[in-house]
Amino acid sequence: MVKRFVLTFEGHPYEVEVEGGQVTVEGKAFQVKREGVSVQVGGRPYTVEVQGDQATVDGITYPIAVSGVAGARAASPRGREGERAVAVAAAEEPGQVAAIMPGKILRVEVKEGDEVVAGEVVVILEAMKMENELRAKVGGVIKQVRVSPGDDVEMGDLLIVVE
Repeated sequence: MVKRFVLTFEGHPYEVEVEGGQVTVEGKAFQVKREGVSVQVGGRPYTVEVQGDQATVDGITYPIAVSGVAGARAASPRGREGERAVAVAAAEEPGQVAAIMPGKILRVEVKEGDEVVAGEVVVILEAMKMENELRAKVGGVIKQVRVSPGDDVEMGDLLIVVE
């Protein structure tokens, strides 16, 4: 059975379809596997908890809302596997490194053309008086560096593209 709904994540609505272990967000399909509060999206594990109108993904809390499903309501921590996966999928995509919260770019550790391995630190983001190491989710070649040290960024801004 296919479930269709709209998930509003960080103020942006996303059209979603959930069928078995596949979640499609805005036409892009993701294979999803859930084990307790751990969700694998495209093979990458995330810790996800949903409580009321908030989803906490790897320790960072995001506001969410669901509409367009008969009887839709805020998800509980043990329910709505698809909604959890969609919150994760909307937050990140393989090959893209995005800002995890608003802040200032302290350092860019790579340049276009560099080769990186999955897990390698590519950007240091200062947010809430802490340095956050942002890592490549996949190995490959840096195709695009969209920020420089000193740039202010918003949560979700695309910083680095890896192919």
